Amino acid sequence: MKELKKQWKEHQFHKCYLFYGTETYLMKNYEEALVQALLPPGTESMNSDILEGKKATAATIMDAAETLPFLNDKRLVLIRNSEFFHRNGRKEEGERLVEFLKDSPESTCILFVEEKAEKTGKLYKTIAKEGQVVEFAPLKEKEIITWLRKTCASGGVQLSEAMAVLLLRTTDNSMENLQREMDKLIAYKDGTGEITQEDISAVCSVSLEAKVFELVRAMGEKKTEKAISIYSNLLSLKESPYMVLSLLTRQFRMILGSALLSAEGAAQAEIASRLEVRDFAVRDYLRQSKSFSIKELEQALADCLETDLDIKSGRIAEDLAVELLLVKYSSPSFS
Repeated sequence: MKELKKQWKEHQFHKCYLFYGTETYLMKNYEEALVQALLPPGTESMNSDILEGKKATAATIMDAAETLPFLNDKRLVLIRNSEFFHRNGRKEEGERLVEFLKDSPESTCILFVEEKAEKTGKLYKTIAKEGQVVEFAPLKEKEIITWLRKTCASGGVQLSEAMAVLLLRTTDNSMENLQREMDKLIAYKDGTGEITQEDISAVCSVSLEAKVFELVRAMGEKKTEKAISIYSNLLSLKESPYMVLSLLTRQFRMILGSALLSAEGAAQAEIASRLEVRDFAVRDYLRQSKSFSIKELEQALADCLETDLDIKSGRIAEDLAVELLLVKYSSPSFS
């Protein structure tokens, strides 16, 4: 992806691009970089069209693309969330653009920004041939740590690798949220010094997922009082009991998956890849798996799913249902 910005800096542009993936922060960054490289300041409104969702049709895109640029040699047609790139979306509408893109005006750059895209589609293949497709997948752990440290350094503060991992464990891992948390830390440190564990505890917002991780740890350690205290605190913060249950279910599924893959001889990197999580999360899951047997993890996951059905059917109130689950698995007598 770094080559893209280098190309744009040298005014080398493809006539069409597809950006897609779940790392929206990074994708937005590249979208803005393309706009800045393509359109001089002050000409953006005259030389760009933005089409969102169902407003983006083959006809409106072709009309916009055939408009000549004004006081510039390029113009941009930006299409967001068109759903042209997956079979359950508007694939047929998108395929009407295939022949057009093969001979579209060189003066227009067409950018599609999507969450999902199937590589087998005709439109996808056409853009890959005539332009460029870029997938924005979540960064690997080493990449995200490098980015965190460089960003903090540019703000005048130092972030060690250990503190970067702690930040990842503590907060929501999206790059957008991590950027907000780093901005808070840099401001808190007044742009100088080294970020400590105490700084992160004082300033950063702890994600619900991190709190549920602590909840499962208390259950594994058979500390009923601590588990109930964490849960009560979550309820006092207006967190949904059902959301807590959903994350408990995911946590037990990930711990079980990590334990089974490890037992098969899979390395941490392979487990992370297969479960689609970062390496540090696998280390945490494997550590937690030591507090439960495989049978207990399977039973816990089954109980979470059964509790979900009980709540949905109205057989039990969701706050009580989750509390009973916590008591069962944090009880020293449970085995």
